[in-house]
Amino acid sequence: MQPLVSEFLDTLQSKKYAPNSIQSHRLDLHRFLRWLEIDEEESDSQKLIVKLRKLNRQDIESYLSLLSESYKPRTLARHISSLKLFLDHLELSGLIKTSPAHQIPFPAVLPEPPEILSQEEVVALLEVPSLEHYLGLRDRAMLELLYSSGLKVKELLGLDVEDLFLDLEFLKVRSKRERMVPMTSKAVEVLRTYLGKAREQRLLNPEDKCLFPSRNGIRMSRVGFWAMIKKHALRAGITSRINPRILRHSFAVHLLQNGIDLSDIKDLFGYVSLDATLQYAHVNRPDFFEVYHELHPRGRKHTEQSSIT
Repeated sequence: MQPLVSEFLDTLQSKKYAPNSIQSHRLDLHRFLRWLEIDEEESDSQKLIVKLRKLNRQDIESYLSLLSESYKPRTLARHISSLKLFLDHLELSGLIKTSPAHQIPFPAVLPEPPEILSQEEVVALLEVPSLEHYLGLRDRAMLELLYSSGLKVKELLGLDVEDLFLDLEFLKVRSKRERMVPMTSKAVEVLRTYLGKAREQRLLNPEDKCLFPSRNGIRMSRVGFWAMIKKHALRAGITSRINPRILRHSFAVHLLQNGIDLSDIKDLFGYVSLDATLQYAHVNRPDFFEVYHELHPRGRKHTEQSSIT
């Protein structure tokens, strides 16, 4: 790989960019180097530096115009992002004077409506796993928690027991932006049952802190989780496409439909870092915790109502 590109990608990795994101930037820059007539395997960076120092905004716009003949605005925006990041990196390193991509605007990208499940479909999915068996308890706890808190699969599978604060109905998400996220009362109820009856007996190593071990007693993999959710969706009679991201979208849309603010969804997803830890969660938004439980379809208010009826 071209040394400058390799160094740039290493920088992204050190900043904890997602592997898929790094791979996308690598492919985008491979396309850019081909346009510059630079061999990606060329070990000498001097030829590339000379060409980059001669680039101006018009050159970049010509390149993007060429890309626009083949790519949709969303993909074009990603290519622009890759160029901006790469050229900014070279500018900060002193290898070029000024990035010619500074003033390049991003194309207007109309958001596509996310795929979601109806609330009835979600309930059917969550209630498929049997609570009479270890795997059923584990699967039910995972699905309830995924829908309860809008977690990414990586975040869900990375949870340890110590990340749960069941008495306070919160959990800690240890990701790029560590945050505290509320849980529904239903999720807490299932988690208590799972922790009390099933988890420890299935651990390969009794000292392992992972919350959700797989059949072989170690932390569950993404592949294993995907297979599990598809299996239960089939049993629930869900015929539409199903994956963890769709369940995450469903979590957000259902809350929005019930009246929660978009800014609260951003906090729940970690798009904006929480300024407070668990014990100070009430400071930024005094009614946040109560609003969450009132509006979430599996929250305390809805759980109590279903118990009454």
